[in-house]
Amino acid sequence: MAGIIAIVLATLWTAFVVETIIESARAFGGSIIFLGRTLLTPGIRPGVLILCGLAATAGLAWAAALAYERGRRLERRMAAELDARYQEMTTQAAGDVARAGLLSWRVSELRTSMDDLIANRDRIQAEMELARRRTSELRALADDYTRSLTKLQDRLIRLPDVEDELTRRRSDRQASDPAG
Repeated sequence: MAGIIAIVLATLWTAFVVETIIESARAFGGSIIFLGRTLLTPGIRPGVLILCGLAATAGLAWAAALAYERGRRLERRMAAELDARYQEMTTQAAGDVARAGLLSWRVSELRTSMDDLIANRDRIQAEMELARRRTSELRALADDYTRSLTKLQDRLIRLPDVEDELTRRRSDRQASDPAG
């Protein structure tokens, strides 16, 4: 709004200056005239200098009004860009906070999961140790049975080993079967 007022004032001043210059040039008497009234009669040279000064002030008024308006426009644009950047930074900060919260939640979840896995590992290791002990006991028992059987072999009928018997029968079959 202030930029429009400055432009209107510059326009009014320029209209005043143009009207003064035109009327003073028509009169050609070294007088400065506005709306048919003589404002000043300084002579030809000072009159020309005064009219040149008035024209320069009109140009300066326009330059100042346009610069003011452009400055206001730039100020609004920069404020909008600053607001956008601030909004972006705020959004990013909120995202960072949410991400940090999610990470802390995920870390606690991973710790819980790790504790569960460690407990499972310990339980399985205990079961494996128990199975090893049982296997060792069963081997010792099998060795005892084997020793007992060895002692009893002298008193018992000797049976052929099952694996040896199967191998012998296979070789007999292959020898008797020429197509095989």
